[in-house]
Amino acid sequence: MKEEGKLRDKMNNNNNNSNNIVNNSILLSKELKESMINLRLSGIINTLPEQIEYAKSKKLSIEEFLELIFSDETERRQNRLLNTKMKKVGVDSDFGSYNWDTTTIYDRSLVRKLITLDFMDKHSSVLIFGPTGLGKTFLAKTIAFMALKGGYSVTFTRSDKIFHHLKLSILDGTHDRIIGSYLRTDLLIIDDFAVKDMTREEANDFYEIILERYEKKSNIITSARAPEEWQSLFPDPILGNSALDRLCHSSYQVLMEGESIRKQNRPK
Repeated sequence: MKEEGKLRDKMNNNNNNSNNIVNNSILLSKELKESMINLRLSGIINTLPEQIEYAKSKKLSIEEFLELIFSDETERRQNRLLNTKMKKVGVDSDFGSYNWDTTTIYDRSLVRKLITLDFMDKHSSVLIFGPTGLGKTFLAKTIAFMALKGGYSVTFTRSDKIFHHLKLSILDGTHDRIIGSYLRTDLLIIDDFAVKDMTREEANDFYEIILERYEKKSNIITSARAPEEWQSLFPDPILGNSALDRLCHSSYQVLMEGESIRKQNRPK
């Protein structure tokens, strides 16, 4: 009780202590800063003086003030976690940086629908295809960002890398574990697919991934080739038809056409 009384006296003194205000800016005591650091609330330190001033000007109650600072800290932690996930996945695009005003021709209303992630709720997939340099990868990464922000797990990989990864896993005996990681992720993005003919091992792995994820998880595949051209790249046409039939008939398709954005932006 004595300690509580001392604390109340200290708080009352601080309220009347002009030393806590310099040029109308609130200074936080060393003890308060140390306490916030110990409680892992150091992110609040820089914004707390401003929030105190705001609370005073708006005559917020104690409960409203606490809600203000903890909401701010929650948002800060969520943003930090999202940035960590983006770096891990390899996603460097966000919704705010997506440019809707390029000269690329595509169904923008469909893309706006896809960004809501409605297709993931339905366990559908997305095929983005068209000539190089039109923003297929950027669109896939933007959707990946929205999925990460929505709490979904995402794996982003180029087709050559996923096949190389799976090939190495056969050699070191981790193939089942590695392919299992591709099966579990909520959203699997395979970028730059169908660049060249697939080997029998690559075709088998692709077939297993598509078959096991069908109507359970969502995929995004980008390619410079149209989906109807993909089957010719499979060494076994029956295997290719079986995989692509499941993939294409459960997918939204985004055809991108026009002049290469990279070509438009090259130095002159």
